[in-house]
Amino acid sequence: MKLIGLLVLMMMPLWNACAYRIPAAPASELQATKTFTRQGTFMIGPGDQLDIFVFGEEKLSGRFTISPTGILAFPLLNTLNVTGMSSTQLTKRLETALASYIKVPRVAVSLPSVKSFQVYFSGEVKKIGSLNLTSETNILQALTLAGGLTDFASGRIVLVRQIGNSKVKRYALQYEDILGGEKFVDGITLETGDVIIAE
Repeated sequence: MKLIGLLVLMMMPLWNACAYRIPAAPASELQATKTFTRQGTFMIGPGDQLDIFVFGEEKLSGRFTISPTGILAFPLLNTLNVTGMSSTQLTKRLETALASYIKVPRVAVSLPSVKSFQVYFSGEVKKIGSLNLTSETNILQALTLAGGLTDFASGRIVLVRQIGNSKVKRYALQYEDILGGEKFVDGITLETGDVIIAE
């Protein structure tokens, strides 16, 4: 009997830890940020690599890496802040800027390596840590990439998202709802910097 009592005392901190729920708003209040446009086009961010080809101008063509502050250092144009631009918008911006130096410039921009689209996993997922994504990814796809939930998961998922420059909000949803397509939560797409915590 004393042994059972001792085991109960030892297990209480674990039960308390399991019982703790992260305070979070319903997933229906989820707000999007700026990783993608409404059309699903990726928006350039710090660390991304760009292949820029200026037709007939080999010295201006090559691979460029966006600085941590979102700056593209480009020949003739010095620096351009390109954070939040799509590749199409950047193409037009470069063609307009290069018109002062080149007659009818034609530019092609592609993204061979996306580094700015990074999300993080914590809690009861099989692969904890960061993951670089390269295209629009919904929360079910992301959990699959993280190996799925562990056997100890309660099924409650908390998505932590930065809103604005310094504000963070938490949103809760159930794994069963994601799998069943309930409440449209399976269509929630991730934004750069999102943290997914499985309780």
